[in-house]
Amino acid sequence: MNSEAANAARCQGRTGTYEAWYVTVSEPARRRGYWFRYTTFNPAPGVHIDPHSALWGFRFDHENPSSNWGAKMSFPLDALQVQRRPFAVRLEDALLVRNGCSGEIDSERGRMSWDLRWDSREQPFPFMRSPWHLLSTVANIGAQPAIKVSGAIKVDGEVVHLEHVPGGQQHTWGSSHALEWNWGFASGDDFWVDGATSRVQSRLGRELVNTAVGAHARDHRFTSNGPLNVLRAHGEIAPDSWTVEARQGPRQLHVGVTPRRSDLIGVTYLDPQGGSRVCYHTEVADLELRLTQGDEVLARIRRPAAAAFEYASESPVPGLPVLF
Repeated sequence: MNSEAANAARCQGRTGTYEAWYVTVSEPARRRGYWFRYTTFNPAPGVHIDPHSALWGFRFDHENPSSNWGAKMSFPLDALQVQRRPFAVRLEDALLVRNGCSGEIDSERGRMSWDLRWDSREQPFPFMRSPWHLLSTVANIGAQPAIKVSGAIKVDGEVVHLEHVPGGQQHTWGSSHALEWNWGFASGDDFWVDGATSRVQSRLGRELVNTAVGAHARDHRFTSNGPLNVLRAHGEIAPDSWTVEARQGPRQLHVGVTPRRSDLIGVTYLDPQGGSRVCYHTEVADLELRLTQGDEVLARIRRPAAAAFEYASESPVPGLPVLF
């Protein structure tokens, strides 16, 4: 699978679905991060919410959380169009392509614009190998799990110029969100890690908790995304951290992604089947990664304030505000 296949639209024209393409960018030198989303929401019959597409933009500042920023602009559903070859998502004047993205949000919270380009060095990482993802109501792919981003981001008049900073581009879709989940992601010059622990309603009627995780650290690649792997891997779901232990033969991967609560921005994800999930997200969490084989440490990576973290559930977390 290449990035064009990973990003191909799965839900266009289908009622009872959602779909999102998103980009995460880390600015380690300034301990800032950014998150951009291009989304569709097409509710099931009987769900009385208008179908729509939307453009989302966020800034996270570890040194000054009071300057965290986020906004969303909604459009008619058919305003978002996806071209497969070459891949392109167009939403009015906003654009996401294989090697870049752009957009502008003008809202009551202020204005944000971005114009970014990147180089990608890794193949996609599906959170569940095909065709097993069909058993769940949600699917995720790290379409480009290691990119180097350059360009400009402007928030309320402040312009930031980026030069080869780390990031990633992801794709998710489904007929209903997971009931609860943690997601973690980070990349750098010599590594990437991507994955999630989710409590989902399977199409067979049972609730399942599964953990998918992939990483490339130093010269070592690790993937745990087969049907048995995701059930055997141990992952926690909590608003204060995502911790994972997964095995691949004699090797074991330990991942910890830990945010500060002050760095989380809460937003609401509508569900196509009705109801919603409250999602708390940051791009400036701390990462601890360790890949071992027996007593030998194959790779150890620490990145303060440079990882993406997300916690979501059907209910808000007491004491954590929701932006919208």
